[in-house]
Amino acid sequence: MEVDAVLRLDELKRTHITAGPAPAGRGGVQIVREHDEPLDGTTRTHQFGGVRVSLVKGDGPRELIRPGRQIDPSTAGCLRVVRPLTGSVWVFQDGRHGTVRAPQLVCFDSTRPYKVVMPENFRLVDIMVTHRLVGLTAPEAEPLTARPWSGAEGLAALLSSLLDGLGRHGREVETAVDLLGGSVVGLTAALFTERMREVAEDPQIARQTLMLHIQAYVRDRLAEPALSPVTIAREHNISLRYLQKIFQEHGISPARWIRDERLARCRTELADPSLGHLPVALIGERAGLYGASHFSRLFRDRYGITPRDYRRERGGS
Repeated sequence: MEVDAVLRLDELKRTHITAGPAPAGRGGVQIVREHDEPLDGTTRTHQFGGVRVSLVKGDGPRELIRPGRQIDPSTAGCLRVVRPLTGSVWVFQDGRHGTVRAPQLVCFDSTRPYKVVMPENFRLVDIMVTHRLVGLTAPEAEPLTARPWSGAEGLAALLSSLLDGLGRHGREVETAVDLLGGSVVGLTAALFTERMREVAEDPQIARQTLMLHIQAYVRDRLAEPALSPVTIAREHNISLRYLQKIFQEHGISPARWIRDERLARCRTELADPSLGHLPVALIGERAGLYGASHFSRLFRDRYGITPRDYRRERGGS
Protein backbone atom coordinates (compact mmCIF):
# COMPACT_ATOMS: atom_id res chain seq x y z
CA MET A 1 0.00 0.00 0.00
CA GLU A 2 1.48 3.35 -1.02
CA VAL A 3 1.73 6.06 1.64
CA ASP A 4 0.66 8.66 -0.93
CA ALA A 5 -2.68 6.86 -1.19
CA VAL A 6 -3.41 7.99 2.38
CA LEU A 7 -2.01 11.50 2.26
CA ARG A 8 -0.28 13.17 -0.70
CA LEU A 9 3.08 14.53 0.36
CA ASP A 10 2.62 17.77 -1.60
CA GLU A 11 -0.53 18.46 0.45
CA LEU A 12 1.34 17.69 3.65
CA LYS A 13 4.05 20.19 2.72
CA ARG A 14 1.51 22.90 2.05
CA THR A 15 -0.67 22.39 5.09
CA HIS A 16 1.55 20.41 7.51
CA ILE A 17 -1.41 18.11 8.11
CA THR A 18 -4.72 17.24 6.52
CA ALA A 19 -7.33 14.96 7.90
CA GLY A 20 -8.03 13.23 4.59
CA PRO A 21 -10.32 10.25 4.38
CA ALA A 22 -10.36 7.67 7.14
CA PRO A 23 -8.93 4.32 6.05
CA ALA A 24 -11.50 1.86 4.82
CA GLY A 25 -12.53 -1.07 6.98
CA ARG A 26 -12.50 -1.34 10.76
CA GLY A 27 -10.87 1.17 13.05
CA GLY A 28 -11.29 4.93 12.73
CA VAL A 29 -9.85 8.35 13.37
CA GLN A 30 -8.66 9.75 16.70
CA ILE A 31 -8.36 13.53 16.90
CA VAL A 32 -5.54 14.21 19.36
CA ARG A 33 -6.39 17.29 21.41
CA GLU A 34 -3.88 17.17 24.27
CA HIS A 35 -0.08 16.98 24.07
CA ASP A 36 0.04 13.83 26.19
CA GLU A 37 -3.23 12.22 25.09
CA PRO A 38 -2.88 8.42 25.16
CA LEU A 39 -3.47 6.46 21.97
CA ASP A 40 -6.77 4.63 21.57
CA GLY A 41 -6.11 1.01 22.41
CA THR A 42 -3.66 1.71 25.22
CA THR A 43 -3.63 -1.39 27.43
CA ARG A 44 -1.00 -0.49 30.00
CA THR A 45 0.84 2.69 30.86
CA HIS A 46 3.30 3.80 33.48
CA GLN A 47 4.95 7.12 34.33
CA PHE A 48 8.58 7.42 35.34
CA GLY A 49 9.45 11.04 36.10
CA GLY A 50 9.27 12.89 32.78
CA VAL A 51 8.80 9.74 30.68
CA ARG A 52 5.66 7.71 30.07
CA VAL A 53 5.75 4.24 28.54
CA SER A 54 2.53 2.78 27.09
CA LEU A 55 1.66 -0.52 25.47
CA VAL A 56 -0.95 -0.10 22.73
CA LYS A 57 -2.95 -2.72 20.82
CA GLY A 58 -5.55 -2.11 18.15
CA ASP A 59 -7.32 -3.20 15.02
CA GLY A 60 -6.29 -1.32 11.92
CA PRO A 61 -6.68 0.69 9.92
CA ARG A 62 -6.39 3.52 12.45
CA GLU A 63 -5.43 7.20 12.17
CA LEU A 64 -4.26 9.68 14.79
CA ILE A 65 -4.55 13.30 13.70
CA ARG A 66 -3.18 16.29 15.57
CA PRO A 67 -4.65 19.40 13.85
CA GLY A 68 -2.97 22.76 14.29
CA ARG A 69 -6.17 24.28 15.67
CA GLN A 70 -5.96 21.89 18.64
CA ILE A 71 -2.45 22.98 19.64
CA ASP A 72 -2.01 25.51 22.45
CA PRO A 73 1.47 27.02 21.94
CA SER A 74 1.62 28.08 25.60
CA THR A 75 1.44 24.46 26.79
CA ALA A 76 4.64 22.46 27.13
CA GLY A 77 4.73 19.62 24.64
CA CYS A 78 6.56 16.35 24.33
CA LEU A 79 8.31 14.04 21.94
CA ARG A 80 6.79 10.65 21.15
CA VAL A 81 8.87 7.67 20.06
CA VAL A 82 6.98 4.67 18.66
CA ARG A 83 8.35 1.14 18.37
CA PRO A 84 6.04 -1.27 16.49
CA LEU A 85 5.83 -4.79 17.93
CA THR A 86 3.54 -6.08 15.18
CA GLY A 87 2.18 -4.26 12.14
CA SER A 88 3.51 -1.04 10.66
CA VAL A 89 3.31 2.65 11.59
CA TRP A 90 3.34 5.61 9.21
CA VAL A 91 4.20 9.07 10.59
CA PHE A 92 3.61 12.32 8.68
CA GLN A 93 5.09 15.55 10.10
CA ASP A 94 7.16 18.57 9.07
CA GLY A 95 6.81 17.82 5.35
CA ARG A 96 8.16 14.28 5.69
CA HIS A 97 6.74 10.81 6.06
CA GLY A 98 8.33 7.75 7.61
CA THR A 99 7.13 4.14 7.53
CA VAL A 100 8.47 1.70 10.16
CA ARG A 101 8.11 -1.93 11.20
CA ALA A 102 9.78 -3.83 14.02
CA PRO A 103 12.53 -3.35 15.07
CA GLN A 104 12.54 0.23 13.71
CA LEU A 105 11.52 3.35 15.64
CA VAL A 106 10.09 6.70 14.61
CA CYS A 107 9.58 10.03 16.39
CA PHE A 108 6.98 12.80 16.23
CA ASP A 109 6.48 16.04 18.17
CA SER A 110 3.23 16.99 19.92
CA THR A 111 3.80 20.73 19.47
CA ARG A 112 3.21 20.62 15.70
CA PRO A 113 0.52 19.02 13.54
CA TYR A 114 1.04 15.37 12.70
CA LYS A 115 -0.71 12.32 11.36
CA VAL A 116 0.04 8.74 12.44
CA VAL A 117 -1.45 5.82 10.55
CA MET A 118 -1.61 2.15 11.52
CA PRO A 119 -2.87 0.50 8.31
CA GLU A 120 -3.33 -2.97 9.84
CA ASN A 121 -3.77 -4.71 13.18
CA PHE A 122 -0.95 -3.56 15.43
CA ARG A 123 0.82 -3.67 18.76
CA LEU A 124 3.33 -0.99 19.69
CA VAL A 125 5.22 0.69 22.51
CA ASP A 126 4.76 4.46 22.80
CA ILE A 127 7.32 6.54 24.72
CA MET A 128 6.31 10.07 25.68
CA VAL A 129 9.22 12.19 26.92
CA THR A 130 9.28 15.88 27.77
CA HIS A 131 11.51 18.14 25.70
CA ARG A 132 13.35 19.26 28.83
CA LEU A 133 14.29 15.74 29.76
CA VAL A 134 16.18 15.16 26.52
CA GLY A 135 17.55 18.71 26.39
CA LEU A 136 15.77 19.77 23.19
CA THR A 137 13.33 22.54 22.40
CA ALA A 138 10.53 21.84 19.95
CA PRO A 139 12.24 23.76 17.07
CA GLU A 140 15.52 21.95 17.74
CA ALA A 141 13.77 18.57 17.52
CA GLU A 142 12.25 19.32 14.10
CA PRO A 143 15.02 17.59 12.06
CA LEU A 144 14.33 14.31 13.90
CA THR A 145 10.63 13.84 13.23
CA ALA A 146 9.08 11.37 10.76
CA ARG A 147 12.46 9.76 10.02
CA PRO A 148 12.74 5.97 10.40
CA TRP A 149 15.46 4.90 12.82
CA SER A 150 16.99 1.50 12.30
CA GLY A 151 16.54 -0.74 15.32
CA ALA A 152 19.22 -3.16 14.15
CA GLU A 153 22.40 -1.41 15.24
CA GLY A 154 23.86 1.12 17.66
CA LEU A 155 21.85 2.92 20.32
CA ALA A 156 18.63 2.44 18.38
CA ALA A 157 19.10 -1.34 18.64
CA LEU A 158 19.54 -1.10 22.41
CA LEU A 159 16.41 1.00 22.86
CA SER A 160 14.43 -1.12 20.41
CA SER A 161 15.37 -4.33 22.24
CA LEU A 162 14.45 -2.80 25.60
CA LEU A 163 11.04 -1.73 24.30
CA ASP A 164 10.49 -5.10 22.69
CA GLY A 165 11.11 -6.70 26.08
CA LEU A 166 8.58 -4.38 27.73
CA GLY A 167 6.08 -5.31 25.03
CA ARG A 168 6.59 -9.03 25.50
CA HIS A 169 6.11 -8.77 29.26
CA GLY A 170 3.31 -6.22 29.35
CA ARG A 171 1.74 -7.51 32.53
CA GLU A 172 4.88 -6.57 34.38
CA VAL A 173 5.24 -3.18 32.66
CA GLU A 174 4.81 -1.14 35.83
CA THR A 175 7.53 -3.05 37.68
CA ALA A 176 9.71 -3.10 34.59
CA VAL A 177 9.46 0.64 34.00
CA ASP A 178 10.18 1.34 37.66
CA LEU A 179 13.38 -0.68 37.26
CA LEU A 180 14.25 0.34 33.72
CA GLY A 181 12.73 3.82 33.44
CA GLY A 182 16.11 5.47 33.89
CA SER A 183 17.52 3.32 31.10
CA VAL A 184 14.64 4.28 28.81
CA VAL A 185 15.25 7.98 29.49
CA GLY A 186 19.01 7.69 29.07
CA LEU A 187 18.85 5.65 25.87
CA THR A 188 16.18 7.91 24.38
CA ALA A 189 18.21 11.06 25.11
CA ALA A 190 21.39 9.42 23.77
CA LEU A 191 19.55 8.33 20.63
CA PHE A 192 18.29 11.87 20.02
CA THR A 193 21.88 13.06 20.42
CA GLU A 194 23.13 10.51 17.90
CA ARG A 195 20.44 11.43 15.40
CA MET A 196 21.12 15.14 15.86
CA ARG A 197 24.74 14.50 15.00
CA GLU A 198 23.73 12.65 11.84
CA VAL A 199 21.57 15.53 10.57
CA ALA A 200 23.90 18.27 11.84
CA GLU A 201 25.27 20.51 9.12
CA ASP A 202 26.12 23.71 10.98
CA PRO A 203 27.97 24.81 14.14
CA GLN A 204 24.75 25.59 15.99
CA ILE A 205 23.57 21.98 15.70
CA ALA A 206 27.04 20.80 16.67
CA ARG A 207 26.82 22.89 19.86
CA GLN A 208 23.37 21.47 20.54
CA THR A 209 24.76 17.95 20.17
CA LEU A 210 27.51 18.77 22.66
CA MET A 211 24.87 20.23 24.99
CA LEU A 212 22.91 16.96 24.88
CA HIS A 213 26.04 14.98 25.72
CA ILE A 214 26.77 17.27 28.66
CA GLN A 215 23.21 17.10 29.98
CA ALA A 216 23.20 13.29 29.81
CA TYR A 217 26.57 13.23 31.59
CA VAL A 218 25.28 15.49 34.38
CA ARG A 219 22.05 13.55 34.91
CA ASP A 220 24.04 10.36 35.37
CA ARG A 221 26.16 12.03 38.08
CA LEU A 222 23.79 14.28 40.01
CA ALA A 223 24.56 12.47 43.26
CA GLU A 224 28.28 13.29 43.02
CA PRO A 225 29.06 16.27 45.29
CA ALA A 226 32.15 17.13 43.20
CA LEU A 227 30.06 17.70 40.07
CA SER A 228 30.65 21.28 38.91
CA PRO A 229 31.03 23.35 35.73
CA VAL A 230 34.81 23.02 36.03
CA THR A 231 34.73 19.21 36.15
CA ILE A 232 32.19 19.08 33.33
CA ALA A 233 34.31 21.30 31.07
CA ARG A 234 37.40 19.24 31.82
CA GLU A 235 35.59 15.96 31.13
CA HIS A 236 34.41 17.20 27.72
CA ASN A 237 37.72 18.80 26.72
CA ILE A 238 36.34 22.33 26.44
CA SER A 239 37.07 25.53 28.29
CA LEU A 240 34.89 26.74 31.14
CA ARG A 241 34.16 29.85 29.09
CA TYR A 242 32.89 27.80 26.15
CA LEU A 243 30.73 25.70 28.49
CA GLN A 244 29.19 28.89 29.85
CA LYS A 245 28.61 30.15 26.31
CA ILE A 246 26.62 27.15 25.13
CA PHE A 247 24.48 27.23 28.28
CA GLN A 248 24.01 30.97 27.87
CA GLU A 249 22.39 30.25 24.49
CA HIS A 250 19.67 28.50 26.51
CA GLY A 251 19.36 31.44 28.92
CA ILE A 252 20.92 29.74 31.94
CA SER A 253 24.30 29.16 33.59
CA PRO A 254 25.80 25.66 33.97
CA ALA A 255 25.69 25.88 37.77
CA ARG A 256 22.03 26.95 37.78
CA TRP A 257 21.10 24.18 35.36
CA ILE A 258 22.79 21.55 37.55
CA ARG A 259 20.96 22.85 40.61
CA ASP A 260 17.60 22.88 38.79
CA GLU A 261 18.12 19.30 37.61
CA ARG A 262 18.93 18.19 41.15
CA LEU A 263 15.83 19.88 42.50
CA ALA A 264 13.66 18.45 39.73
CA ARG A 265 14.85 14.94 40.56
CA CYS A 266 14.15 15.55 44.25
CA ARG A 267 10.63 16.74 43.45
CA THR A 268 9.97 13.59 41.41
CA GLU A 269 11.24 11.33 44.19
CA LEU A 270 9.35 13.19 46.92
CA ALA A 271 6.11 12.53 45.03
CA ASP A 272 6.90 8.83 44.59
CA PRO A 273 5.01 6.72 47.19
CA SER A 274 7.51 3.89 46.79
CA LEU A 275 10.21 6.19 48.22
CA GLY A 276 8.08 7.45 51.11
CA HIS A 277 10.18 5.51 53.62
CA LEU A 278 13.29 7.57 52.79
CA PRO A 279 13.99 10.64 54.96
CA VAL A 280 13.64 13.96 53.16
CA ALA A 281 17.31 14.76 53.74
CA LEU A 282 18.32 11.50 52.06
CA ILE A 283 16.21 12.39 49.01
CA GLY A 284 18.32 15.54 48.72
CA GLU A 285 21.57 13.62 49.11
CA ARG A 286 20.55 11.19 46.36
CA ALA A 287 20.57 14.17 44.02
CA GLY A 288 23.76 15.75 45.39
CA LEU A 289 22.10 18.30 47.71
CA TYR A 290 23.73 17.75 51.09
CA GLY A 291 22.60 19.31 54.36
CA ALA A 292 18.92 19.20 55.29
CA SER A 293 18.55 22.95 55.84
CA HIS A 294 20.46 23.79 52.65
CA PHE A 295 18.30 21.41 50.62
CA SER A 296 15.09 22.72 52.19
CA ARG A 297 16.02 26.34 51.47
CA LEU A 298 16.90 25.66 47.82
CA PHE A 299 13.72 23.64 47.28
CA ARG A 300 11.54 26.32 48.85
CA ASP A 301 13.21 29.06 46.79
CA ARG A 302 12.59 27.05 43.61
CA TYR A 303 9.07 25.74 44.22
CA GLY A 304 7.65 27.96 46.97
CA ILE A 305 7.15 25.07 49.39
CA THR A 306 9.39 22.99 51.66
CA PRO A 307 10.32 19.45 50.61
CA ARG A 308 8.46 18.00 53.58
CA ASP A 309 5.27 19.91 52.82
CA TYR A 310 5.53 19.05 49.12
CA ARG A 311 5.80 15.34 49.94
CA ARG A 312 2.80 15.59 52.25
CA GLU A 313 0.69 17.37 49.62
CA ARG A 314 1.63 14.87 46.93
CA GLY A 315 0.99 11.89 49.14
CA GLY A 316 4.58 10.68 49.02
CA SER A 317 4.45 9.68 52.69
